[in-house]
Amino acid sequence: MRLLALLHGLGQTPQSWQDQVTAMPSGFKAVAPWLKGTRPGRDEEFSVQGAADDVLALLNQHGVEQMSLVGISLGAMVALDAAIRAPENVSHLVLAAGQVNPPKSVMRAQRLVFSLMPAKRLASMGVEKKRFLKALDQAATIDYRSRLKDVTAKTLVLVGAHDKANLAAARDLAAGIPGARLEVIQGAGHQINIEAPQQFNDLVWPFLAD
Repeated sequence: MRLLALLHGLGQTPQSWQDQVTAMPSGFKAVAPWLKGTRPGRDEEFSVQGAADDVLALLNQHGVEQMSLVGISLGAMVALDAAIRAPENVSHLVLAAGQVNPPKSVMRAQRLVFSLMPAKRLASMGVEKKRFLKALDQAATIDYRSRLKDVTAKTLVLVGAHDKANLAAARDLAAGIPGARLEVIQGAGHQINIEAPQQFNDLVWPFLAD
């Protein structure tokens, strides 16, 4: 049985992986945790490294030495951090709508949009506005450009064809991680796992099973 961690994006919840879990083939044990510091009602600060440490702790909890990581958006950043710092513990890595060094102009624009969004609207998505903005600010500080070569996991990079803000980052991830494969999903935007679940599953499950 292979341990698989599904890491949600910013503005998503663990339930965002429903379309993947229902299509999961046999042989996998999937967990979809809240990223540490993003769960409503918890007194925890978010950091990419702190969330990655929390994900790596799943190894001890489940008594295994390796696992596969699938992350989207913020979850992809957390998965990448874990794969960089503990390469021996990550066998397969799927990075969807991920970033290497988020453009500051894009992050400022995103923060402005979400800061103007009513808290009730975010709450209806299962997200606390204050935590959301703090996580966005923390994510804006990452820069993995010099460390991509440290990833040893078999890696699949996914991006939606309409996700203009992340197309360049996807190419950088695929070029910088040894042996990584890039797939652009037509007709999809940023939240590929929700917007194009069938295409997402058709690429991810065979990759993880190999």
